[in-house]
Amino acid sequence: MKALQVMRNGPPSEVLQWVDVEAPEAGPGQVRIRVSAGSLNWNDLHRCYGRLTSIPMPPPFVLGMDVCGVVESAGEGAEEWLGRRVVAIAQMAKGGLAQLALAPLDSVFEAPPELDDAEATAFVIPYHTVHLALFERGGLTQGESLLVHAGASGLGTAAIQLGVAAGARVFATAGGPEKAKLCAKLGAELVIDHFEDDFAIAVLDHTKDIGADVICDLVGGSFVDGSWKCVARGGRYLVVGFADDPKSGMSGRALRPICNGNFSVVGVIGAYMSDVPSPIRRMGLNPFGHDTAERVHAHLLELIASGDIHPVVGRRITPLEAGAALEDHENRRTQGRTVVLINS
Repeated sequence: MKALQVMRNGPPSEVLQWVDVEAPEAGPGQVRIRVSAGSLNWNDLHRCYGRLTSIPMPPPFVLGMDVCGVVESAGEGAEEWLGRRVVAIAQMAKGGLAQLALAPLDSVFEAPPELDDAEATAFVIPYHTVHLALFERGGLTQGESLLVHAGASGLGTAAIQLGVAAGARVFATAGGPEKAKLCAKLGAELVIDHFEDDFAIAVLDHTKDIGADVICDLVGGSFVDGSWKCVARGGRYLVVGFADDPKSGMSGRALRPICNGNFSVVGVIGAYMSDVPSPIRRMGLNPFGHDTAERVHAHLLELIASGDIHPVVGRRITPLEAGAALEDHENRRTQGRTVVLINS
């Protein structure tokens, strides 16, 4: 089969190749998916360069985290998925950008029938991750204010839509007028171009110094200090992504501002694992189980069916264009989700 493989560490346009590799076989609790589409993620970019990620791996390896396709074979315990169109997070969050990919049962879901394959793969990680962040961890409720950083990104567009659907007052940051326009179109009542304005001052001005009840930070890095200044008393600062942090969230930071502001710092990981092996748990990883996954997915399917949410696909590309697309991603030249079309 063909797959998009990282041959060595370096810039994606130089190290990615669409090559022949051995097809994987589904083991117990796994399905093998004939992939129609897969998304590009920040994690893919970091893995190309060999930077710090949640699951580091040396090359060569097949890139790709989230996919849409049809289950063509299944291991023991996964037979119910045979022949079904699904969205899934690939095994160990890699190997998805290939004609065939494995996924564990905890991360396999019914593909939303209202969405085409590109939209469906653009849906699974952004909406599941943000739903976990906003509601499972952040406790966002109707009438509260929500600030979304990187509002025009794949996860940012999901966060804006989920916030609006929940009846929150949504604010967003974005880089440049075109991205700001997209955030406003999705329902953000306040959009701040962070190239032009100090977002913390803008949020405090807009809320008469109260601040945002919940801040969904998909960027980290230089956005953290400003976020901590404009979070409301008793508010929740959600640690979701690290697009602006070369140390991928491992940077040290003074903790006194959390005390000064009387707010909570809340983490989330967009992954599911019902039975966490002891070595993984002792590394500090403690994801939600499949019961949470099913409940989140059921709610998201309802929101798609009602038209309250819809994934934003910025680009649909071929595997040969993935390297250049990841570099555009790194240089903030993308909106929404970039989707690689595989067997479609």
